[in-house]
Order: sequence, then structure tokens, then C-alpha cells
Amino acid sequence: MFSDLSGWQRLLDRHQDLFSEMTAGSSIGIVPKSITGAIPGKRAAALRATGLDAADGAVLAWEAGEQGMRAVYRRCGRLDEARVDLLLVADDEALEQIRDHLETEPLGVMKKLIRRGNILFFVMRTKHELQDAGYEEFLESLGLAYLGACR
Repeated sequence: MFSDLSGWQRLLDRHQDLFSEMTAGSSIGIVPKSITGAIPGKRAAALRATGLDAADGAVLAWEAGEQGMRAVYRRCGRLDEARVDLLLVADDEALEQIRDHLETEPLGVMKKLIRRGNILFFVMRTKHELQDAGYEEFLESLGLAYLGACR
């Protein structure tokens, strides 16, 4: 599932409206929990230097560009080398459920999995950086009120 780049791209193409406000260079990363040392409650600052266990460690990145959001792999030995604004660390059950719904409605499944703790959500930028980069609609779609309604 994690290697189905074309499936991820179809997901992004179907939901381009969620990403339309994001500035070029904005990036969301997804990585299997099995190759990280990520644990619930760990601070993003400590997570940045976490090494990836797999020799060919890769983060699936959703990158905003002039032509919209694109799915790419970023090879890295540590999570801070992934250069992402948000990082989703998904356990095996989450990856399986997302795969099962990749062609239908995976974002709704991801929202549920974040609430259940199957996907750990790490914010690698400040609230103001995320606001300036246009993340509000995407975060709201996942049920995350990180940026808040009041400004």
C-alpha cells in the first residue's frame, strides 16, 4: 500500500480543493510507524532527529507545487531530513485500512484513525507558519482544530 504512488496521486487529484490554498513548497509526510521510533506524546522537536530503521527509509510526501499537490517519495535516514510541515506516522492497521479505502474516501478513514491513535500526528512548523502556508482547510478536513477559528 505504501508503495502505491499512483494510488496516492489519484487521492490527491480527487481532493485538490483541500490543498488549493497551500503555498508551493508546503509538504505533508506519511511514514510507517514500524520504521520509526515514534511514540504517542513525543514532542515533534525530539522526533525530528529520530532515525528510520529501514536501510532504504522513505517518507511519502504530499508536496504542494504550481500544478497542485503531488505524491513523491523522499529518501532519508532521519525524519528531520524529510522536510515536511506535518508528519503522519501510521501503524500497520492504519496503513491497511487506508489501502482498503484509497480509491473511495481515505481522508475520512484517516480522520478516524488519528482520533483512535493509529496515526500519530506531528506538527513540524509553528501555528503561524501553517496558517501562512494555507493548511487550515486540510487540517479541518481531518477534524483537527490546530489553527483555531479565532485569529
